[in-house]
Amino acid sequence: MPSKSLYKSVEYDESASELDLNGIDMDEDGLRTSLPELFEDDLDSTAVPAAAKNIYYSKDLVRLYLQEIGKVRLLLRDEEISEAKIVQRYVQLLELRNNAAEQVKLGASDDLAILQYVEAIEIHDRLTAQLGHRPSLERWASTAGISLAELKPRLATGKQRWAELAKMTVAEIDALQLAGTRAKQHMIEANLRLVVSVAKKYQNRGLELLDLIQEGTMGLERAVDKFDPTKGYRFSTYAYWWIRQGITRAIATQSRNIRLPVHITEKLNKIKKVQRELSIETGRPPRLEEVAKALDMTLVQLQEVLMRVPRSVSLDVKVGKDRDTELGDLLEADEVTPEQMMMRESLQGELVQLLADLTDREREVICLRFGLGYSQAHSLADIGRVLELSRERVRQIESKALQKLRQPKRRNRVRDYLESMN
Repeated sequence: MPSKSLYKSVEYDESASELDLNGIDMDEDGLRTSLPELFEDDLDSTAVPAAAKNIYYSKDLVRLYLQEIGKVRLLLRDEEISEAKIVQRYVQLLELRNNAAEQVKLGASDDLAILQYVEAIEIHDRLTAQLGHRPSLERWASTAGISLAELKPRLATGKQRWAELAKMTVAEIDALQLAGTRAKQHMIEANLRLVVSVAKKYQNRGLELLDLIQEGTMGLERAVDKFDPTKGYRFSTYAYWWIRQGITRAIATQSRNIRLPVHITEKLNKIKKVQRELSIETGRPPRLEEVAKALDMTLVQLQEVLMRVPRSVSLDVKVGKDRDTELGDLLEADEVTPEQMMMRESLQGELVQLLADLTDREREVICLRFGLGYSQAHSLADIGRVLELSRERVRQIESKALQKLRQPKRRNRVRDYLESMN
C-alpha cells in the first residue's frame, strides 16, 4: 500500500488532466476508466468456495489499494514540470554528496567527513528498509559501530561539509531535502494509476497483481529520479517505459513459468535475434557454430546457455495460469519503439554526465577507445599516435578512467538502460 501522501488529498477529477500516452497501446478500460470500475469484473463479491477465499482476499487488497490511490488527482502539465524540477535539483544534490564520497574511496580526496556522513546515511536507509520504520539513534549508532556521542557530531559535521560543497547553508540543504522528498512522493502517488494499468496487462504470467504493482512502482520511482522535464516529454510517456521494464524484469526473474536468471534470459533474447537474422540471410535454420560465431562466443559457451533452458519449446506455446499468454510475448521485440528511442536519448545524457567526472585526457582516451562520438573504436597504439603518448601510458589512463566508471553508483546509473536494450 502506498504511504500516506504528504500533500492534501483531493478527489480525483477526470477532467482535470489527461495523460499523454501517444503511441502507447492502452486497454479500453485503462487510465481513463474510473478506478472503482477498473477491476469491476475481477472483484465480483459473490459467494465463493473456501478454497478460493485467498484469491478474493487478494482482490479485496487490490480494491483498497485502488480506493487509496484514487484520492490523489493527476498532475497538470505545469505542476508536473514544477515538481520534476524540484526532484531534479534534489537528485543533483544527492549526486554531489555521493560523488564526493566516492572520490575519497578512490584516494582522490581526503574529505573523510563527507565519506563518514554518507556511510552513516546508507546504514540508516538499510535499517529503515529492514525495519519498516526509522531506527532509533541508539540502533543506528550501534549498527554503525560507533557510540551515540560519536554519531551526532559526525552527522552535523558531514552535513556542514555537504553544504559547503553545494555552496549552500545547512538550512538550505534541509529545505531542499524536504521539498525534494515531497515532490518525489507527490509525483509517485499521482501516477500510481499508470502502474496499475500497466500491471493489469501482465496478469497471469506467474506473479500476483499486487506483486506486479509493487515492481511497477519501483520502476516508477526510478522514472521520477531520472525524468528531465526540459526534454519536452510528458512524464507519463517516460514513466511507462520504466514501469514496464520493472514488471517484465520481475516476471523474467520470479515467474514460476520461466525459471531463468535475468542474465540468461537476456542472452536467450540475443540468441533468438541472431538465429532469426541468420535464417533470413542463409534461407535455412542456422547451425550452432554459425550462431556462436555471430555472437562472438565459443560453441561450448553457447551450448551452456542453451542447456540452462529446461526443454526446447515453441515461442507460440501458451503459458500462465489461464494459458492465455504466448511465451514469445515475454521476449523483447526487435523494432525500435518511440519509448526505446527516448531511453537512448536519456542514456546518452547519462553517459555525458558520467564522462564529465573524468579528466579531459581520460575522457578523450575513453571516447577514442570505445568510439564514442567517432565512427569506430581505436587501438591503444592508434590513440598513442594521436595524443603523442606511449601505448603503455594510454593503457594506464584508460585503466584509471575505467576504474572510476566502474564504481557501483556510477555503473548503476546506466545498468537498467543497457540491460533493456541488449
